[in-house]
Amino acid sequence: MSHPALSHTVDFISCDVVEAHHLTRELVNWLCLSGTVRASHPARGSRSWVCSLAEGGSGQLVLTAPADPASVAAHTYRIVATVEQGTAAESQAFFQGVRHLPFTSAELKATEAELPLTDSLARRWPDKPLAGVGVLLTIHHMRDFLVLAQSLLSLGVDRAHLTVIDKEYPYTHTHRVDAHLKQRLGIAVWRYPELLAGIDDHIARVSAAGLRSVVMDDGGYVLPAVIRDLPDRLGHFVGLMEQTTSGIRKLEGLELPMPLFSVAESEAKALIESYGIADAAVRNVLRLLPDEKFEGQAALVLGFGRIGHEVARVLDARRMRVAVFDADITRLVAAHEEGFLTGALLNDLVAAHRPRLVIGCVGSRSFGLEQARLLPPRSFLVSTTSRDFEFALDELREGSSALTDRGVLGTSYQLVDGPEILVLGHGMPINFHYAESLPNRYVDLVLAGLAVGAVALARADARLRPGHNVAATNLILAEAGIVDDYYRLYGPAAGGGRG
Repeated sequence: MSHPALSHTVDFISCDVVEAHHLTRELVNWLCLSGTVRASHPARGSRSWVCSLAEGGSGQLVLTAPADPASVAAHTYRIVATVEQGTAAESQAFFQGVRHLPFTSAELKATEAELPLTDSLARRWPDKPLAGVGVLLTIHHMRDFLVLAQSLLSLGVDRAHLTVIDKEYPYTHTHRVDAHLKQRLGIAVWRYPELLAGIDDHIARVSAAGLRSVVMDDGGYVLPAVIRDLPDRLGHFVGLMEQTTSGIRKLEGLELPMPLFSVAESEAKALIESYGIADAAVRNVLRLLPDEKFEGQAALVLGFGRIGHEVARVLDARRMRVAVFDADITRLVAAHEEGFLTGALLNDLVAAHRPRLVIGCVGSRSFGLEQARLLPPRSFLVSTTSRDFEFALDELREGSSALTDRGVLGTSYQLVDGPEILVLGHGMPINFHYAESLPNRYVDLVLAGLAVGAVALARADARLRPGHNVAATNLILAEAGIVDDYYRLYGPAAGGGRG
């Protein structure tokens, strides 16, 4: 069945028109190699390529300038992909392929300038301390990760010994990051549903070279899976870096025969990044719901840890009436003494406060059907936790008379004998939902900290023993000087540049 004419655009920044032409030709070649395009030929002075699609349809790629050049960054170019005739399936495949446009050198240079600590790691350790290990990463597919990946290669990791597990969140540039990792850096990328196969493949490649690996994790994906499903492979890993509290929670109760370099629990991450995550989460809620009025409305924050604490403060600054619940009585007392409404029983607090906005920051299941039925009409559930673990979505489905997929917004649940509620972002972490979460200058310190941990583990630092190493992590991060550099860049004498 023929599909009506459709088009899709991708904007990118290039140093000059020569590189723009080169990148467009490279994209055409990639589409041909992937089988999406059977044949292509240039037209109109090579600014346009006519493409024969896989199932006999026809499409076109045109390199052009944005309609309003003054509204975008200088040297911005646009690739317009048009399917003039073709099935829905081949049209989708064509546009999906076009989305996989690697980053230009100009775009990478701009991103590197936003991550001066991570970008300078190779100059800090010119002896390539990671040459003797493999690195297995589970990380967010955002622009900042490209700088980290390049720095790890510069620190000595062989690209054949570096593997990325894609968490598959809907980031702003997820397809372009994926393309750059594969096409430009030559790094193996595995999808999250293929986690075990990706781990197995990584171990085989690195072991064949007589090496072992470190794990750089964001959410406790790798080691719990290895312990549960691949216990005989546990000895391959010399250590773990974890950057999230939810990842630390997944390791609770597990015996770790290797050191854990806990960036997640470090003072640097706690004091600097938490506010940025909270601010990004609230800003993305407001972006997704621009017509809602939240000032003066009731809000509930679940969890008063590092992120929850900052979320409560950001909502309070936005003039919402904020309540906090935490199962830990010490944190509940802390929330109360900061002036937030609290309650020892979650159901009673929800029934009395009637929050229209509930933001979950616990890192595990915190809110289900029983509580959702107590919410007022047109309420919103929002998560800051990795994947969709924060809310009992299975309970909400079973307790609903109707579900509506709202696309980018999320999923609406019409509860039986209850209100209709909208779970923003389908329950996935809102700060990453079609966004890049933190500004790069915020996350720079954390990414550099992960690399510091990789170097310490590769060098078998004697202070890192099997299990958690919070004190040693803080000491090693302090000795590395990255916090000093962060202060030099952004402290009172800073100009905001590389320094």
